Amino acid sequence: MKGIWIARFLNLKRKPIVLIMMTIMTLVMAYVVGDSSNGEMSVSVAVDGSEMTQAVLDRLKKEDGFSLKEVSEEELQQKAKEDIRMVGVGLKETSYTIYSASDSDGVRNLSLIVESAYRDISFKQQVIQAGGEDAWVDIEVSLQKDQAFLLQTAAMDESEVFRYDNALQSLFGFMLFFVFYTVSINVQFILDDKRSGVWNRLKLASVSRLQLYFGHLSFSYIIGLVQVLLVLFVFRYVLGTNMYEGFWKVVIIASIYVLLVMAFSVFVISLVKTVSQSSIIISLVAVSFAMIGGAYWPLEIVQSEGLLALKWISPIYYAMESMKRVTVYEGTLSSVWTYVSMMIGIAIILLLVGISLLEKRTERYHSSE
Repeated sequence: MKGIWIARFLNLKRKPIVLIMMTIMTLVMAYVVGDSSNGEMSVSVAVDGSEMTQAVLDRLKKEDGFSLKEVSEEELQQKAKEDIRMVGVGLKETSYTIYSASDSDGVRNLSLIVESAYRDISFKQQVIQAGGEDAWVDIEVSLQKDQAFLLQTAAMDESEVFRYDNALQSLFGFMLFFVFYTVSINVQFILDDKRSGVWNRLKLASVSRLQLYFGHLSFSYIIGLVQVLLVLFVFRYVLGTNMYEGFWKVVIIASIYVLLVMAFSVFVISLVKTVSQSSIIISLVAVSFAMIGGAYWPLEIVQSEGLLALKWISPIYYAMESMKRVTVYEGTLSSVWTYVSMMIGIAIILLLVGISLLEKRTERYHSSE
């Protein structure tokens, strides 16, 4: 097994481009698409230049949880057509329009803030027109001293409220997608060694099958885990991404996800004859799993029941859902135990089936000789 590790490490040293590129692409794509918003909702805002809309915009800038970007009305409408994840507000003198594909908790909160701003500013203007600035000052003092109600709002069932964090959606999605390639490419060395005869020569050198598989798979697992940890540490401690005190929970879930991807890759190579065939299948399923698993966009905005039903065959879905629940929803590891246990169970089944098929294929190959 030590010899396998040394050989794999030397190969990685000679050709580190795959690991480097997958890590860089994860960092760049997650940072750019996530808009480095540090947990804030990115909102595009278009105003018509009136005094009312400027006052509403100033009110929005004072609110926490929003990262505002001023655009023109034409740009806002174009972005709404092209990007289903975009959230925008079109402000006019007497009305406003919310642009969003989902009716999330954050979008509803944004709508309430904008509506409240219009109402308050309109009331202020009417008072000033009727009695002057002094009349408004008197009303403000009176309202602050004599509050009729102290309101506290909360969702009746927090687990049912859709929460969206653009930064984490991008980070988790691209991280899970690109590490899929990293692990799969490394697992393919098993198939390459079997086809080239290196596998049999190692067996003749008194290296057991268990050592051969464990050496290859453990190296592939560690490479994938290193990539995931590097990405998470950069975003959490360098870029300061808000993970809602769930960083180490995400690390645990990610480590189990890497195991699942490794097992799936073993299963894939057990069904094909060449590395090129394996690469084609991995490329196709990785993109498909990302799409139906919620890596590119939150599944809450998907309307097709058929597509939503397919999410259960995607390894990315289990990890994505678990990571969001322990961060954005501030859940515990026990709250995502169902997803975690399914990842572990599927990984074990795929490993056993994949290795069994690989061994049967090897035996048939030798008997044909």
